[in-house]
Amino acid sequence: MSSTLKRLVWSALLLLATGVSAGEWNGVGEIEKMYIYPTYAVIVQGNSGQGAAGCANDKTWSFEWSQFDVPTQNRIQSILLSAYTTNTAIQVVVETNACGPEGKKKFTGQINLP
Repeated sequence: MSSTLKRLVWSALLLLATGVSAGEWNGVGEIEKMYIYPTYAVIVQGNSGQGAAGCANDKTWSFEWSQFDVPTQNRIQSILLSAYTTNTAIQVVVETNACGPEGKKKFTGQINLP
């Protein structure tokens, strides 16, 4: 797949997956590991920014699946798996006022392909 087409596909998926709330952009990087649990997910993503609200600053961010409706959950999972399997760097928005599961920075649903 050409890089232009790849970016177009990613952009379309990004627009479908956004559920934006107040937050700040996290660092840019490839996904190193994903821990997908029945009620939440924890993502380890290399170059991670500090994040707010006193959350852990250990290269991770997290979210509860129930934050999103089922179609959005599916799109987010698809985007994350695609980014992970293609070693594509992403950037996400993390909450400024709250931490997610395991005290990690809380993902808002907004993803950028830098």
